[in-house]
Amino acid sequence: MKNLILSHKRAAAAILVLVILIAATVIFVQKKKNMEAMRAADTPVTLNSTAEMEAWGEVMYSRIENISIDFPSTVTDVKVKEGERVTLNQPLVDIDLTEYNGSIEKLNKQMIANQLALEAAPQDISALQADAARLQEEIARKKEEHNSDTAADIKLLQNSMELALKELEDAKTEFQDYQSLYDEGAVSKTVLNQYESALNQRQKAVDDLEASIKKTKTALKDELNMLDISLKSKQIQISQLRDGNSTSVAMQESSVSATEVDLSIMTGKLEKDYIKDNQIVSNVKNGIVKNIAVINGNSLGVQGVPTSILQIIDADSITVSAEVYEEFIGSVQIGDAVKIVPSSFPDISIQGTVTHIPALAVEKDGRRVVRVIINPDDSENILKPGFTADVYFQRK
Repeated sequence: MKNLILSHKRAAAAILVLVILIAATVIFVQKKKNMEAMRAADTPVTLNSTAEMEAWGEVMYSRIENISIDFPSTVTDVKVKEGERVTLNQPLVDIDLTEYNGSIEKLNKQMIANQLALEAAPQDISALQADAARLQEEIARKKEEHNSDTAADIKLLQNSMELALKELEDAKTEFQDYQSLYDEGAVSKTVLNQYESALNQRQKAVDDLEASIKKTKTALKDELNMLDISLKSKQIQISQLRDGNSTSVAMQESSVSATEVDLSIMTGKLEKDYIKDNQIVSNVKNGIVKNIAVINGNSLGVQGVPTSILQIIDADSITVSAEVYEEFIGSVQIGDAVKIVPSSFPDISIQGTVTHIPALAVEKDGRRVVRVIINPDDSENILKPGFTADVYFQRK
């Protein structure tokens, strides 16, 4: 009996040991599987980091329509907001054409009056001669102003430029002094940045003044050209009257012709693809409104000068400018397929194609980057101008 009990104890002990060994084996195998699964989960991240190159990108565009009005009218309703998407022929702005129609009616009445005068009486050419003399004097005066830079606007800008250049030199000197102090550890980077910012502001002021001077001179030159054209027109009329007909009939014929031209020009001002009746409409199939420059009640086309209304970005011309560090640009080629992940929708991936690699680099944050242009395949219009995205290039 004793031996039987002992044999059963030995068997039970053996079974217990076997169970423990099996449990330990199962735990070991499970841990091994878990570790292998963890390693498998980590593998794509590692492979991705080596197989792809990430670059910061900005959504841009290559085509934009400038909408302007060069005839007298008034804004009555702005129907769109900044950044709004618009389609072809969608109404953007309502305008009141009362003043424009009045100008047309005035020209028509002038045409009738000239035609009646042509039939009834001769016309004295003294008025044209006086206008021509006045234009010649005005042209001579403006040419002198243009050649000697004595126009009031130019002189004022040049005086401002002298002051701005002096302030720029002072700012350069101060920045160099503080750069030296910073290099010696005497001042902080914050202080140096303040002087660098001041230097940039002074440089911008000089650049802006240079642009203003150039623009003012160009405007003066354009005005001279217009005066020359007007003078030549009047001189031709006078010459025709003197040489071809001593009567006022010739003068009235010229007046009729001039009125016809003015009427033709005025009526042609409505013949634009973005004007439909009394509305300004989109002339872009897939557009985004930008730079709305008017509000209700604004007068447009004052004295024939075009008034900017708004701009429409052609959303079908949207591109992505990706900043690739110069040491990696050799791995990028035109036609390469890339992946674009918008910052606004990080769970979305958009395919794109490299279309342009500029032959120059720019400095950013102390490094050189090349702004590679990418054409996205964005049929859902997810990418928007000014937004950012991460661009992933395949490493080669």
